Amino acid sequence: MPLIDSQGKLFGKINVFDLLVVLIVVGVLAFLGLKYFSPSDNQAFAQDCQVTLAWGNVEPDIAKWVKVGDQATDGGGNVLLEVAEVTVRPARVPVTTADGEMIVIDHPHLVSVFIVAHTPRVAQSGNFEFKGQEMKIGISIIVSMDKPVLGSVYKFSGLIMGIEFVPPRGEYPAPLLTP
Repeated sequence: MPLIDSQGKLFGKINVFDLLVVLIVVGVLAFLGLKYFSPSDNQAFAQDCQVTLAWGNVEPDIAKWVKVGDQATDGGGNVLLEVAEVTVRPARVPVTTADGEMIVIDHPHLVSVFIVAHTPRVAQSGNFEFKGQEMKIGISIIVSMDKPVLGSVYKFSGLIMGIEFVPPRGEYPAPLLTP
């Protein structure tokens, strides 16, 4: 049995011209589907994340400035980070006892501030970034928070304690990195 018979049919069943037209149509539809219905690189990683920051050994009067809703913005007014939760605890410090043992106790005056903040979208590379600095657990970032009502700014260096994707509404968070 010949591959293409005298009527131009493949294996005597399928017209070669019709097969080529069908393959071209399927190829064009697949291309258009991928182009218009799949996320681009920017969209694939355009997801909010939640960052937990620790700011240690802070004067209590300064810690009072940190409020839910505080925002760090870029020069154009775009929100880079927004405070979602604030927890203040006594600062923990190591001390040596009289018998030479090292213990950790609450500081009698200073506090530690733990901030959970939301930051919109991650970089095209898929890494979390804040003002061009890649955010990873264990590194410190310097954050300047704007308080437009008061016309003031406070600034701190926060140690990144955790990073999570912020899920769509109604879904539970999927930890990206946790301590």
